[in-house]
Amino acid sequence: MTEEIQWTKVIVATSSLEPIVLDQISDILFELGAQGTQVNYAQGYLENRPNLFGEVAEPLSQAYLEHPTEITGYFPEQPDIAQIEAVFTQMLPEIAVSIRAETVPNENWQANWMEYYEPEAISRYLTIVPVWQGYQARSEERLVRLDPGIAFGTGNHPTTQLSAQALEIVMRGGERVLDVGTGSGILSFVAGIFGAVQVVGFDLDPQAIEAANKNLALQSDEVLQEMIAAEKISFTVNDLLQGVDTPADVIVANIVPNILIHLFEDAGKLLTKDGYLIIGGILIEKEAFILEALQAHPFEVVQRHYLGEWVGIILRKVEEDT
Repeated sequence: MTEEIQWTKVIVATSSLEPIVLDQISDILFELGAQGTQVNYAQGYLENRPNLFGEVAEPLSQAYLEHPTEITGYFPEQPDIAQIEAVFTQMLPEIAVSIRAETVPNENWQANWMEYYEPEAISRYLTIVPVWQGYQARSEERLVRLDPGIAFGTGNHPTTQLSAQALEIVMRGGERVLDVGTGSGILSFVAGIFGAVQVVGFDLDPQAIEAANKNLALQSDEVLQEMIAAEKISFTVNDLLQGVDTPADVIVANIVPNILIHLFEDAGKLLTKDGYLIIGGILIEKEAFILEALQAHPFEVVQRHYLGEWVGIILRKVEEDT
């Protein structure tokens, strides 16, 4: 008889009204091992934001003002609250949150969520497929198989789609690729499918790296299987590109702006001449902040692509003035 899992819910309370903050809190909880999340006390927020990415059209209701927004993550094991608090301090230093944990009755959260997770086309030729579905590829369609319950990154977020589409644009085959903030490994797999000869994915969270390796073992694409056999795709724990000395033709980073700006110096050193830096995780209102930070580094903007309220930017390394 299988022992039942004792679930713990971690509740992150914030007074922030920004949709991006709710997304980021939920993403961090997934990255830390949550198997599902939900937003509580948001009725007033929803009533006053018919477009979740728009502006607040009316004053918030009194019911909302009396309760902070709470984002709850469900964990199958007792999490380390001190570690979670440290991660939030690092990832969202400007956002005030309070965090608590509670034991909850056993519920099959992942099974309930799996019913609603469908294959997601993220570019012209690429589709993310949950591993439990017997999805068959159409002509010229390539598949990335994923267990989205084991790490942050399901393929359906606009920033993932923008980054994947950017890889499709710049890659011609034969590139060495670094994937910074790899999460569940999606963009590493995409780079492999588009012809990379070497891919290394980095993430600060050991659980994300463990999940990326598990997802790597799920891949059925012939090109990815050949890379796996030749040990040409790997994942490792690392803080951005600190200490990395591997030259790259393409670097992709789908991470939040306040972390992203600390990547530019190392990326400029590691990229080959005319190499590409693909950056995502950028809300349009943060675009100017990112472009200003880039002025101190040897990059030129090649293309900018928009999806909803998000922007993905393709940059090329240029020769520095002597």
